[in-house]
Amino acid sequence: MNSKIVEDAEVEEFFSHAQASTFLSFLEELRVALERYSANPSIIPPRIVGNIPSGSTLHMYMPVIDDVYSGVKTLGYNASSHLGFVGSINITDAESGMLYGTLQAKQITAIRTALASCVGLSSQLDKFEDTDVINCTVFGSGLQAFWHIVCCVSLFSGSGKRFNVTILYRTREMDVKQFENICAVNESIMQLTFNQVKLSDNVLKSRAVADSHVIFGCIPSEAPNLLYRDLADVETKVSHTYISLIGSFKPLMHECDQALIEEFQRQKIRILVDSKEHCLLEAGELIDCDVKEDQLQEIGHLSRKPLQAIRCGQNNRKISLCKIVGLSIMDICVGKKLLELSNSD
Repeated sequence: MNSKIVEDAEVEEFFSHAQASTFLSFLEELRVALERYSANPSIIPPRIVGNIPSGSTLHMYMPVIDDVYSGVKTLGYNASSHLGFVGSINITDAESGMLYGTLQAKQITAIRTALASCVGLSSQLDKFEDTDVINCTVFGSGLQAFWHIVCCVSLFSGSGKRFNVTILYRTREMDVKQFENICAVNESIMQLTFNQVKLSDNVLKSRAVADSHVIFGCIPSEAPNLLYRDLADVETKVSHTYISLIGSFKPLMHECDQALIEEFQRQKIRILVDSKEHCLLEAGELIDCDVKEDQLQEIGHLSRKPLQAIRCGQNNRKISLCKIVGLSIMDICVGKKLLELSNSD
């Protein structure tokens, strides 16, 4: 048999030993895929969602039918298994329909989301040219949070900047020793320092947010963890902050408070999203504020519409906001490129 499934451990091994330039090449590939989606959203047909007859397991099938990116992502969830969402990414040849390869979905899902979060940031690197130390705050200590840090650090590699990361965790700290290998492989990556703070420590959390140049929200939550007042109603030397929030897969979830969204609406500044349609169906913070499509900008249109920012009245800080709910073309795109690279070796 010639069939092969690329397992999560192999995906992790590849990206853990990848140069920063490799992450940037994947980010560019993802940018192209999202441009194709924004030009023709019909390449992502409606997903199929259903339970098996016993009712124990939910299954989701998410196809992509495009001239370049073709395949289907599958996810299953059984609460009693304690495995979370488990799935696969099946890449097919767009012309023939033949199977090109299959990958387990856990690591790819985290990596493609982190890459998507950083597309908008990559267009704003000039905002930090005069900043010697980048303060990055990450809500979460899991897989998503880890890869967000790696992708963000890769963006700034070679800049000579130092990187200070604050990890806000619920119950368990992140194992930061895993960054040692990444820094060893990438000599161009700047000095990394870490500070881990329990999410329930509101004083330290607020201080970290106030001092942040980059913020990633990687904790699914019904009650918002990121508050506008921690950005706007404080003294800070930070002139610009880029925020990317992930985690919503139900409308009752909120990664930031309504005050932040309402400020974007009041100033008539668009929020960056992967998909207008999907975000307005899934992102609770957008739904509750009755955000309209014309108040959003898709990542796929960044090349013709630069990302905008609100200005906070009290401290003059500027804020750009991105919301990612996830699209199957992200998985197909990243999975396909990984298979191409592995087949060329």
